[in-house]
Amino acid sequence: MRGNVGVRVMKRFVLGLVLFAFLAAPVATVRAEDKENPYVKTREMQKKESEDAERAYQKTLKATNGSIAAPAKNDPWANMRGSSTTDATKAK
Repeated sequence: MRGNVGVRVMKRFVLGLVLFAFLAAPVATVRAEDKENPYVKTREMQKKESEDAERAYQKTLKATNGSIAAPAKNDPWANMRGSSTTDATKAK
């Protein structure tokens, strides 16, 4: 009876290893194919384009380096207000 217990344990252990190998094999295959996956290629292309755009933006910033003046502050309602100031505007 005691010999049967060891055999049972060994069978379960081997069965567990076989099941693990059966389930792990497709995962290993998928990882190997990731480099050929169109989604991965698309993401890599998008990342490269984004980096290129960032480099072009930084290059433009360096080229302009303050040569473009900041826009002057403009009051779009200046023509609509009267030329006289009220007490409310004087208080500010």
